[in-house]
Amino acid sequence: MKQEQAGAVIVEVRGRNAVALTRQGEFIRVNNEGYAIGQQVLLPERMPSARPVRRRMRLTAYAGMVAGLLLLVLGGFKGYTTPVGVVSLDVNPSIEYTINAFDRVLDISAVNDDAGRILANLDESALRYRPVDEVVDATILALRESGYLTDATGNDVVISALSYDTEHTQQIAERLGSRVSQDDGLTVYSVPVSKGEVEDAHARGTSAGKLYIVEELEDSWSAVEDFDADDWLERPVRDIIRETSDQREGKDREDEREERNWPTSAPYKTPESPQSACPEENQPYQQNDDSEQRRDSDDAPKQGESKHD
Repeated sequence: MKQEQAGAVIVEVRGRNAVALTRQGEFIRVNNEGYAIGQQVLLPERMPSARPVRRRMRLTAYAGMVAGLLLLVLGGFKGYTTPVGVVSLDVNPSIEYTINAFDRVLDISAVNDDAGRILANLDESALRYRPVDEVVDATILALRESGYLTDATGNDVVISALSYDTEHTQQIAERLGSRVSQDDGLTVYSVPVSKGEVEDAHARGTSAGKLYIVEELEDSWSAVEDFDADDWLERPVRDIIRETSDQREGKDREDEREERNWPTSAPYKTPESPQSACPEENQPYQQNDDSEQRRDSDDAPKQGESKHD
């Protein structure tokens, strides 16, 4: 049975114990899990170790905190449960994590069927409200265990990030990209995206990260056949990345040919040799028989003349 959770704010830390203020305005004593004063925490509605703080226990000490913390609690809970961004992770399974302003995961969704099989092996309730970094780590492990990330299949991973402003969006993308890249054998592409790009991706039934790399492929496309974006959106990340690399290499070769004035539509052919172009002018030198005959005729003595005159 799923256990309900309630939010609270830590107002006092005492060794192994801490005091939390719930959104109902109740002070309860809980085990100290390394908490800090002012930290927002999620606690089960019924905790065996949680018990109300006795009225005599310095309630006056908390009175000054309550006024200030009440706004923090009420505003903090709203902020804690309000989605402000999306992180996507693509291999072939495409998974999205809805995050709050504290980079905590509020929801995990499968963008395609492969992702649904991955999420079936994850305890989503245990991952909810965890830092997105930890949830991405758990997903990478599940992808390895399911055979989506192996040496035989290629290990290209695309991460996209969107948060409440451009700077924080960039920070999340860089942080997650750096973190996942530390996993042996993974090639990670992390990109910050905009709200419009996320909406466009959702309209096409894909993630922002997947759409981004397909658009990169389209920009690099140099093949004769028309580009089919919908077809490529269904393919694994490794296929898209490899094809993009091949297309860019092809473009580089085309540019090189143009710089050398080589034809781009047909293989380079050796120019026709002068011999084949003008056979009469380029035949090996042969003495002309008629000229010889004329020369012999001129040298021969004329009738009535002696050769030795």
